[in-house]
Amino acid sequence: MTYLMKSVSYDGDLPKQGEIPPELLDLILKKNVLVELVYRNEPYHVVIGVPHQAANGISLIAENWKNTKLNKMGRDSDEGVATFALATFSNLRDLEISCKLVIAAHSTDHDPNKDTRSPYCQSILADQSELLFECHGAASSRKHDLELSAGSNLLSNPLRFGRILAQELDYKDSLACQIKPGKDQAVLIKQRDTETDTNLKLPGLKTNSLIEAQKLSIPALHLEAKPDFRKPADKRNIITPDGLRLGRAIAHTIANYLTTDN
Repeated sequence: MTYLMKSVSYDGDLPKQGEIPPELLDLILKKNVLVELVYRNEPYHVVIGVPHQAANGISLIAENWKNTKLNKMGRDSDEGVATFALATFSNLRDLEISCKLVIAAHSTDHDPNKDTRSPYCQSILADQSELLFECHGAASSRKHDLELSAGSNLLSNPLRFGRILAQELDYKDSLACQIKPGKDQAVLIKQRDTETDTNLKLPGLKTNSLIEAQKLSIPALHLEAKPDFRKPADKRNIITPDGLRLGRAIAHTIANYLTTDN
């Protein structure tokens, strides 16, 4: 298959106080552009992946691709999800953690993280990183603000990561974390010592990027975040206050997670 998506390296200014530089904003709002940002040299400690980015107001991507399982064209987009991923990347750079951010901006002819031949998968899996962290969007109707899983990847520990993340977020958001790889079983973290049983809506059990990462001995995690973290009420393409808060928390959690035993 010949993909329409073309890779672009970006090494310009990063967002400040929620405002995304015009050149970078233009890239993430385009169609069929794979935007790659790197800090320091490979191998990277962490690779952040954003497979379903779309501009606010665009709810469908891969519109020229047929989902044979559902017998329909296209798939739901993750509007504005690249914004909190950019906040994460900026904070990782501030922490001097080598990292790579890969944003698949509005693919039209394929589903990037379900196709291991895609430019997105080829980029996120090109380096032997210590962690692949995929960022996704969840609907406002979702039961939990944040859902964290590893899909069927056995090499990471979502619950340990989630406990650190919940603390970094000061327990202000409802965070559900997968407890068994390959299952939707989870716990909802309410406070440091308060966890209750729940289930994940979309745990990514058959997500090919996470499965392929394990084959390459790369631990992987999959985070879904509700609209407050990525979609301003006025539909501007900025990083929301909650997105800035989440990006900082993810970066600090990654720093902690990578420096302590799994």
